[in-house]
Amino acid sequence: MSRHAPESWPTVQLLHELPDGAAHVDWLLGMDPEGRQPLITFRLPRRVDELRAGETMEAQRIADHRPAYLYYEGPVSGGGGSGGRGTVRRLRRGRIHRFDPHQPVWILEVVWHGERGPDQHQRLRLQLRGEHGQIIAESP
Repeated sequence: MSRHAPESWPTVQLLHELPDGAAHVDWLLGMDPEGRQPLITFRLPRRVDELRAGETMEAQRIADHRPAYLYYEGPVSGGGGSGGRGTVRRLRRGRIHRFDPHQPVWILEVVWHGERGPDQHQRLRLQLRGEHGQIIAESP
């Protein structure tokens, strides 16, 4: 990375389909530029990149995920039974260009990579209260 380029961290959204047919989005945030540390993970009712300025969404912080989930798609093992914990499929990948997880309110400047079009810039405010939080989309 150029010394003039701002540091950024990887992020990905995964569609997690459960064996019982239910589904949710897992939003994973890297804690280092290379994505080698465990990923902060939130369970969301829908895609965060589809929030428009002024819209809000509830988020639930769940256990950190392994860095492999930045790239992995397929069956999720564990949980017992033949179906494991379902499957995950990547919805969108991006980079976070502003993020301080040590603050009570997180401000995130996200660039979602354009998979079928131009990159999308998004500014998000995440207010956490324990494991529960609210995401607010702001004007970029």
